[in-house]
Amino acid sequence: MCLAVVFAGPVLLAPRGALAGNADRAAVVEMVDAAVAAIDRYGVPRAVRKTAPRTWYRSRSGLYIFVLGRDGTLLLHPDEGMEGRNVAATLDAKGKPFIRDIIAETLAAPHEGAWTEYIWLDPRTGTSGTKHTYSRLAAGVVVAAGYISDHG
Repeated sequence: MCLAVVFAGPVLLAPRGALAGNADRAAVVEMVDAAVAAIDRYGVPRAVRKTAPRTWYRSRSGLYIFVLGRDGTLLLHPDEGMEGRNVAATLDAKGKPFIRDIIAETLAAPHEGAWTEYIWLDPRTGTSGTKHTYSRLAAGVVVAAGYISDHG
């Protein structure tokens, strides 16, 4: 599976206020919905080759799609070295098993999608904040993307 993404380091292009958060929220939903449609149509990883790169990664905003198996195995991630790893036991800064939460909340609302919040380090700024991740079920896998707010 290949999703070629290059992280160029910290990039801050927009203020991180309420308006930026609303824009991020809308962009995340749009991305996940597009990725779900592509995965439902083509499957993973073929969907990546058949759709525009913007579906999977938006460098200006630092948003990206990641795909999890129901067991917590990363099937698609911008860091290809992470793919194939089971990350179900990953904890946030407060000890919350957020990957398990993402999977459970997605499976509980397979048609509506789910929002999960946890504390995460923003690689663009080097500061932690609340990550708001939206996820939906597609072809039996969990498709997700999120944005970070409340930097501090």
